[in-house]
Amino acid sequence: MIWSLLAAPALAQDDIAEEIVVWGDLFARWDDTRWLVKTEVGMPFELVFAADMNKELQVREFQVAAVLHCSKDWKLSGKKYEVGCALEDVALQAAVSERNVSEADVERAQGILDEIDRKLTGAILQLQVADDGRVTDLDLEGITTHNRRQNVMQETLRQVVSRMVVGFHMKMQKFNQLHEGKWYEFNSTLMSIPLPPGVPGSSGSSMMVHQLDRYKGHVLVQSVGKGTTEVSGNLFTLAFTGVSIYDDREGFMSERVWALEGTPNASTLFNAAASYFHAGRIAMLGPDDHPDLGPTRPVNGRSQHSPLLPAWQSIEH
Repeated sequence: MIWSLLAAPALAQDDIAEEIVVWGDLFARWDDTRWLVKTEVGMPFELVFAADMNKELQVREFQVAAVLHCSKDWKLSGKKYEVGCALEDVALQAAVSERNVSEADVERAQGILDEIDRKLTGAILQLQVADDGRVTDLDLEGITTHNRRQNVMQETLRQVVSRMVVGFHMKMQKFNQLHEGKWYEFNSTLMSIPLPPGVPGSSGSSMMVHQLDRYKGHVLVQSVGKGTTEVSGNLFTLAFTGVSIYDDREGFMSERVWALEGTPNASTLFNAAASYFHAGRIAMLGPDDHPDLGPTRPVNGRSQHSPLLPAWQSIEH
């Protein structure tokens, strides 16, 4: 559950200490580190999860849990690195969209999700990251493609795993300082909607306000955001809340939880009830931590009640 926002006032500029702390490595969080990432997404339109042998699953709601092992690959410039994050373990749950779910639907969905699980486990997320905390680009490598169908599915999976990676994105204060107070971030990639292959890029604008406070020995950053985004002529109003914990010694984010809601405009071409939601959490792991990610399986959607499928269990609980 997202923590309640603390009512701590921003400090005046004159109250901020003049001392500047210089972190030894602004890319330390990517230097042989492991992460637990969980995310859940509800789409206003369907994504197609496909198997290699002409089987497909229409999906609007899904959950992904993964363990990432990240390492710096090479320096792109003084302010950017390319980072490789191996998917050590993956679990994927997806809601079956069929109105009347049959046993054959469940079996087909399980086979498709198992195949996707096998493809993602061991794959590499190739990230471009900046020294100010942003994740600027993402590619998915290690999945073999031989035809257009597989290329389309790889792009779908890239959009799926992008919902995990955007949780790492937070533009920090100037010089990456951890001073108490607030700062603004515009057009964060966290406030975006993933697009199916072939759908034109979205447009819009957003603003986040980050408030840093020191509370009971923790460095907390609480974030709220608002914005709009347009997808294929459909306008969504976005609202974001989140809380992050920063490591005061290393200067980088070690935990984060967030929730994003996208409400369709009255003139949207999609069904008026077709909203967007995206919640997630990340946490840094130790070298010997191996959390149980749960099963890969088809499930009911949040408003579905098929007796053949397990209930949707939110990651917030």
